[in-house]
Amino acid sequence: MKIIVIALMLSIFTLMGCYKTPIQQGNILKQEDIDEVKPGMTKQQVAIVLGTPTIADPFNQDRWDYINTQKAKGDFKKLKKFTLYFEDNKLVKTEGNYYPNDEEITTEID
Repeated sequence: MKIIVIALMLSIFTLMGCYKTPIQQGNILKQEDIDEVKPGMTKQQVAIVLGTPTIADPFNQDRWDYINTQKAKGDFKKLKKFTLYFEDNKLVKTEGNYYPNDEEITTEID
C-alpha cells in the first residue's frame, strides 16, 4: 500500500513540474483604444483612453511606453510595444507594433 501511495505522489509531483503557467505582464491595450489615440491629444486625454504607461521615464517626461509581454515555459511568446511622443503636452508621434484599423490608414498618390 505504501508503495502505491509513494508512486502516486511521485507521478503527481512529476506532472506538476512539467506544466508552466503562461505569464502576461504589462498594459493590455485593446485595438479600439489604440484607434482612439490621435495626434494633438493631451497627456491627460491619452491617460484616460489607455491608462498610465508601463514605463514612465524620469529623464524624459515626453515619452510614454506601453509594453505587454506573454511568456510561456520561460520563453517570450509575444512582445507588444506602443510608444507615444509628446511635445508641449500634445501627442505628436506614435510607434510600435500596435496599429490603427486599416480603414483609417490612407495613402496619398502624387
